[in-house]
Amino acid sequence: MNILKRAVILAVDDAPEILDIIKATLSGLYDIKLATRGQIALKIAEKQQPDLILLDVVMPDFDGYETCRALKANPATAHIPVIMISAGSKVNDELVGLEAGAIDYITKPISTVILKARVKSQIELGATRNALAEAHNKISQERENLEQIVFKMRNNSDFNQQYVRYATQSPEINSGDLVLSAISPEGVQSVIVADFTGHGLPAAIGGPLVTYVFYRRIWENVSLCHIIGEINTLLEKILPINIFMGLLAVEVSANRKQAKLWNYGMEDILLYDTDKNWQSYASQNVALGILSEIDCAVHYDLSLSEQQLIYLLTDGMTEAVSSEDASKMFGMPQLKEALINNVQQGKPLGSILEDIMLFAGNPEDFDDMTLLELRVSTNGK
Repeated sequence: MNILKRAVILAVDDAPEILDIIKATLSGLYDIKLATRGQIALKIAEKQQPDLILLDVVMPDFDGYETCRALKANPATAHIPVIMISAGSKVNDELVGLEAGAIDYITKPISTVILKARVKSQIELGATRNALAEAHNKISQERENLEQIVFKMRNNSDFNQQYVRYATQSPEINSGDLVLSAISPEGVQSVIVADFTGHGLPAAIGGPLVTYVFYRRIWENVSLCHIIGEINTLLEKILPINIFMGLLAVEVSANRKQAKLWNYGMEDILLYDTDKNWQSYASQNVALGILSEIDCAVHYDLSLSEQQLIYLLTDGMTEAVSSEDASKMFGMPQLKEALINNVQQGKPLGSILEDIMLFAGNPEDFDDMTLLELRVSTNGK
């Protein structure tokens, strides 16, 4: 049998007759604890954690205002609501009590009707606050568990790092960006960088599905063109209309002489060679998950040569806003310069993202960022 716990009220007053009135009025509804001194009340409050304190203002040695301030200064009792009780009727007396941390004020002589109503209101508010806090904690824990599950599902061990360097950064545990790389049984390499709208859990939730479809179909020697079409169909069916996925995709032939490129609503794909020449390949279609059918024909078909590098990136990098000048973004020209320096100096790719975070200043001021470098050469240089 479920027995509801009665609320506990601590009444503090140096006048026994006032405590008798409070106890007679409220004891049928609540468990009443009594104290005649402020310092005693502090000890009882910390130990027994009452749901509400009725606190007289005028008491010897340690008055109600001092007691209320001490209650609010102690983390163990700061959350307990306090109603001040005073024989004074001046506005200033009530203001001092509220400034000390009280949430309500009752004047003497005590009206039992008013006392019941004020206490009932505060106890119900406290119960509502506690219920909301419990619900929030439960939701937070469930969200944390879900984030961990999604994180593990997205970070698939099937990622093939051959010919690839990448770095990613997100303000949250789960990024809206996605990086996949695989080599088929026939030796064809397929690489994807995707960007779901937003960031955090809502943006990351589609990642496990895309990851599963990508690797499964690559192992089956399905072309990247058909994989893109399948992913689009699935995302359009399962995602809400406000969530979709930009996509950059590259398929490199087994002899690494040819590359097919796709760009769906993303930053330009960049091609760089040792002569510091850049080629850019812009978006040719809308993001995936918007239309029920999408054109999966190859957007760009390239002949490759040794020492070329292909870069795929999300717009969180170029659109990072300067902490010193809100009108200035990191931008593509500055990113290209950073990429050249990175190659020449042999630094980790993640150092570019670190520079962008310093540029933005505050982690909350940048979006998810992903940068992938795909090497054409087979000689490791």
